[in-house]
Amino acid sequence: MPPPGHLLIKPVGAACNLACSYCFYRQAAAHLPATGAAMAPELLEKIVAEALAARPEVAVFGWQGGEPTLAGLDFFRRVVEIQSRTGSRGQRVGNALQTNGLLIDDEWAKFLAEWRFLVGLSIDGPEPVHDANRRKSWRRAMDAAEHLRRRGVAFNVLTVLTEESAARGAELYRWFVSEGFTDLQFIPCVEPAALGRPAGWDARLADFSVSGAALGRFLTESFEEWRASGYGRGVSERTFVAMLARAAGRDPGLCTFAPDCSSYLLIEREGQAYPCDFFARPEWLLGSAAGAGLAELAASPLRAKFAGLKASARAACGDCPWWGLCHGGCPKDRAAVGAFDRPSPLCAGYRAFFEAAAGWFDSEGRRLAERCRLEEAARREALARPAGEPRPVPAAGRNDPCPCGSGRKFKRCCGK
Repeated sequence: MPPPGHLLIKPVGAACNLACSYCFYRQAAAHLPATGAAMAPELLEKIVAEALAARPEVAVFGWQGGEPTLAGLDFFRRVVEIQSRTGSRGQRVGNALQTNGLLIDDEWAKFLAEWRFLVGLSIDGPEPVHDANRRKSWRRAMDAAEHLRRRGVAFNVLTVLTEESAARGAELYRWFVSEGFTDLQFIPCVEPAALGRPAGWDARLADFSVSGAALGRFLTESFEEWRASGYGRGVSERTFVAMLARAAGRDPGLCTFAPDCSSYLLIEREGQAYPCDFFARPEWLLGSAAGAGLAELAASPLRAKFAGLKASARAACGDCPWWGLCHGGCPKDRAAVGAFDRPSPLCAGYRAFFEAAAGWFDSEGRRLAERCRLEEAARREALARPAGEPRPVPAAGRNDPCPCGSGRKFKRCCGK
């Protein structure tokens, strides 16, 4: 398999300054060294330099945890210094940081803005909803959002949906928009009962896990809100934008609905490499980046085996008309109920949502694809005019909303 252009790096492993009740990474922590020390400088240099030496047109480094800001600001200053020194001329490098926000202050925000980090900030909703599972951290997370806004940092809000919070679909969506959050990601929580009390609706899952029925209602309700008041007005939600992109013939950019699991490599604090952070377990250890090269790890037969886990549910899903859209969903959700070859516990929810919304996405996707085609043809015609003739002023800057109405930035849509 070819090396990915995307590395997910855990600079402090599973170390965290919160202990969220639904945290999936507590399982991985049992197999990893219990230390909060940051990744060694020589290992960091090796990983970053090797990733850039492969000369991908776009190299993306995702920094997660645990809580990656525990590595300290000087660690990330070293990251961008290595990237600047070892990257090739013209190579595009992106950094994404996922954080609970507890350590984000103005100094952090200034750095993240200067180096154009994309930040994922965990906020589950209004204070009672957020603090139900995130240890009374709501106020500090909201303060972090203000620091990021003041410095102009691009950030998404990451919202974990539990059975309780998913029951507040339209209400939750409206709250985020009223607070000025316009880049949203709703992430369904599906964890085995070992992380919590036995669930009444599925004895294999923790009681905070969202059921398929609750997820279906949440997605449908929030989609209707988004379509009525957010779409085309600067509000983006990951699942909705992915479905729209797919319908328009573009890359959805969402691994949950991808046909296989091969989009990135996970590198742990001491160099352990895994095909996915949901599967940082001994049976999926690819090797160590401290010794092996990234290309060797990416070409591992074990990684190829992992990539094929998606298809293992094909027989169980039978003639489901939505297989070509979801490909069985995330294997992590199937593993939570005991087998990769079983349908996802979220299957009923996704089916209900697709049945309610897929028609709109298909028709709107075709409209956007045609509009993008016309916009591109007009730009090419303008560029082909003889020198001296007037050319139309671009309708949007690279970071402006695309004029086609997709809800994506211009550079990620018609401006590609």
